[in-house]
Amino acid sequence: MRRVHVKHIVLIAGEESGDAHAAALVRALSGKGEFTFTGIGGKHMQEAGVTLLSDLARHGVTGLTEVLRHARTIHKAFRSVQKWLRENPPDLLILVDYPGFNLRLARFAKHTLGLRILYYISPQIWAWKAGRLKTIQACVDHMAVILPFEKTLYESAGVPVTYVGHPLLEKVTPCDTPEATRQSLGLPLNAPLLALLPGSRIQEVERHLPVMRDAFLRLRKRFPDLEAVIPIARTLERSFVEAFFTDATLPVHFINGEALAVAGCSDAIAVASGTASLECALLQKPMCIIYKVSLLTSMVAAKVMRVKYLGLCNLLEGGMIVPELLQYDCNAPALAEVLGTLLKDQSARARMVQRLTRMRERLTTDKADKGLPELVLELLEA
Repeated sequence: MRRVHVKHIVLIAGEESGDAHAAALVRALSGKGEFTFTGIGGKHMQEAGVTLLSDLARHGVTGLTEVLRHARTIHKAFRSVQKWLRENPPDLLILVDYPGFNLRLARFAKHTLGLRILYYISPQIWAWKAGRLKTIQACVDHMAVILPFEKTLYESAGVPVTYVGHPLLEKVTPCDTPEATRQSLGLPLNAPLLALLPGSRIQEVERHLPVMRDAFLRLRKRFPDLEAVIPIARTLERSFVEAFFTDATLPVHFINGEALAVAGCSDAIAVASGTASLECALLQKPMCIIYKVSLLTSMVAAKVMRVKYLGLCNLLEGGMIVPELLQYDCNAPALAEVLGTLLKDQSARARMVQRLTRMRERLTTDKADKGLPELVLELLEA
């Protein structure tokens, strides 16, 4: 009988979005061969059958001060995966986003162990930290990119690259049945509904949710029937999020997960910049992007950022199709003003939906070179 060689794949993801994308890849590879999966990630990867060495998705951090605060946890995870890779070198190491951790690991894995490395979801070197390209050139065997223009960037730098399409395009579709969705979630059928998506990390919620809450309170004075709904990320405790709302009479609904469904059936959205903001944009819903970081992180970002916008929907379109309220502009009066217009002004709503529809169409038009699972199989056989 022919013996089947079991391919061993290690996946490293340090945030909830990367955790979900890695889990989707693992599921897509099922039935396409014999594999064992090990890695760093979170609940999504674990449920997909990955043996976790550490759960970094639960501690997902952004910014300098946030990284420093969790440095011990991150360092421990790094040492753990270093040791494990030495003792159990995989057939393929797949690094998913999370560049601060993963590029450092790529240097070790390539220069010390000589591992084959696939990097999925490129660091945003076109926005900041362009110097990371040198590390990628030296250490990464292949880039799997999700934005069309990234392919051109890496080709010009001599890095093997495949455009695999954006994973959210298949996952996120506009909601055609908002009433039925509201009913299934136990949300009001007739009241105007504002979705608040403050982020999946503790420090993001601490900075964004008070602003969102206070903006909602201001909006209630103009729209007395307005209700709010908050989808709680899997990385957060429900009690932690609920504690920001001490007035039990406020019409605020808390839903475990279901962010896409919640956003899709809402009338307007306030969302923290990141994967969730692109998801909301692909839903083609009136929205406002917000983001705040520590003072130190803000000062550094102001010096190194190479782009005008933070929201990926705005970057893709090369213009402000969705309002952004960042740092000092991220305050309750400003957010209430933007959302108030989107709730009341039908022409403003229609203009934004039209622009978001055009953005989605452009992203869909650029066909992927091949799917990510097919690329992984090719690299394993090479």
